[in-house]
Amino acid sequence: MKKICWLKDHFEEVFMVASLGMITIAMFAQVISRYVFNSSLVWTEEISRYFFILLAFSGLSYGVRAGAHLRIDLFETFVPMLKKPFEYLTDLCFVVFCVLMLRPAYAGVVFIRDSGQVSPAMEIPMYIVYLPLAFAIVLSLLRIVEKYVHKLLHYKKGHRIVGER
Repeated sequence: MKKICWLKDHFEEVFMVASLGMITIAMFAQVISRYVFNSSLVWTEEISRYFFILLAFSGLSYGVRAGAHLRIDLFETFVPMLKKPFEYLTDLCFVVFCVLMLRPAYAGVVFIRDSGQVSPAMEIPMYIVYLPLAFAIVLSLLRIVEKYVHKLLHYKKGHRIVGER
């Protein structure tokens, strides 16, 4: 159970580290192949690109979970009492954005799948390359829901403790 809880809390980090590790291994293999064996591997650049896509989209949900996305906090700086309302408004806008992006992301994956496209070097079905976008949007939505469920549970827990005294 501890491992599952740890993975829930660190899923994005594990995914990003694994993606970066795969990029490093692929690029190292390309360098060794090119400079030691005087032969270039055709698949390394492509697989590095796909793992970079995974890395970037994993960062989307990690930023949601860690509250690390860039934002303009001009109003919050000058009027500190607006910090919480703007946080809720920002999260609401992000949820709306994610919900609006779900359908086009899914439609894009289905369109690419139906077209039968494959990647040039590795011949991977291209819809697999487009899946991380849809997965990142869903995971970001889940992370926002998790954030507010966590806030709600702590809010209720705090009121129970105060009410019991």
